[in-house]
Amino acid sequence: MTGIKRRATAAKHPLEPLTAEEISAATRILKAEQDLEDSHRFVSVVLREPPKEKVLGFDNGENGEPVEREAFAILLDRSDGKAYEAVVSLSEGAVRSFEHVPGVQPQVILDEVFECEEIVKESPEVQEALRKRGIEEFDGVMVDPWSAGHYGDEEEGRLLRGLVWIKQGGPDDNGYAHPVENLVVYVNTNEGRVARVEDYGVVPVPQQPGHYTPDAVGELRTGLKPFEITQPEGVSFEVDGHEVRWQKWRFRIGFTPREGLVLYAVGYEDDGRVRPILYRASLSEMVVPYGDPAPVHRRKNAFDAGEYNIGTLANPLELGCDCLGEIRYFDAVMSDTSGEPYAIKNAVCMHEEDFGLLWK
Repeated sequence: MTGIKRRATAAKHPLEPLTAEEISAATRILKAEQDLEDSHRFVSVVLREPPKEKVLGFDNGENGEPVEREAFAILLDRSDGKAYEAVVSLSEGAVRSFEHVPGVQPQVILDEVFECEEIVKESPEVQEALRKRGIEEFDGVMVDPWSAGHYGDEEEGRLLRGLVWIKQGGPDDNGYAHPVENLVVYVNTNEGRVARVEDYGVVPVPQQPGHYTPDAVGELRTGLKPFEITQPEGVSFEVDGHEVRWQKWRFRIGFTPREGLVLYAVGYEDDGRVRPILYRASLSEMVVPYGDPAPVHRRKNAFDAGEYNIGTLANPLELGCDCLGEIRYFDAVMSDTSGEPYAIKNAVCMHEEDFGLLWK
């Protein structure tokens, strides 16, 4: 094994999220040492968090060796559907491990989301089902890819369930106003084909438009008086990198593709020392069981973190729309499926709010 012997990190703290440079270094090292093919896709590349005792030792100022900086990557080989986990030492510039994980599938990747729609639209079987419903033009077909789940009746392979909608008024139409009910399309994403079409009978596609843009909904309500949040002396919190201090509280901010926002090392300053409150806090999972017994909807049971990487789907936040007041933003730096870093600008916003008395 030939490592790229170059220190690829200069992080101030062991829990600092990976930088764009570190992500580039990790994927470059993996590609070089493992001879990765074009079929390999990076599902996620994140900080491999050091052991808790080493982080606490660093925070306590204990002397010793520097904490090793490592990246943890999940990969999907789309040629055979195999999943891999890898650990890369950024401190040493070498792959620590690269292992196939049998019997599992990583989260849905954005490549598959876009490909699924094209596969469904081009399927003769799907087009025939749409013609039964009076749809002859397929450019307006919109497909939402859902995870297939595990119900025992699926063929082998990496599957998505495509639910179909129609944009009737052009590319800017609200397709969700025109669902194609009773039609489910299973797509084998690795093989790039429709695996199965389930048609439970024709239901008329709703024709009433559902536009929600200002030019469509007309004049909005008036009467609200101005509501302004001002902090003429600025904010009361301090930020150093990803560490936040506020009113004796302190914590670190992180972000992962799977979980989104992560809080580390939440503590409270008490009589000259920091009392640890919480070492790590994140979203374990978010699931919405839709509960509709209809054939199309009964399998809608999305695990937003475990199946879709909820952090990857974060939107850039905007002042006055998503956040009010004096704002401190944090970007989220992640890897795309080819291993190139990118940033979601303003993925996290932090501001102070006055909720009044907690107790009286």
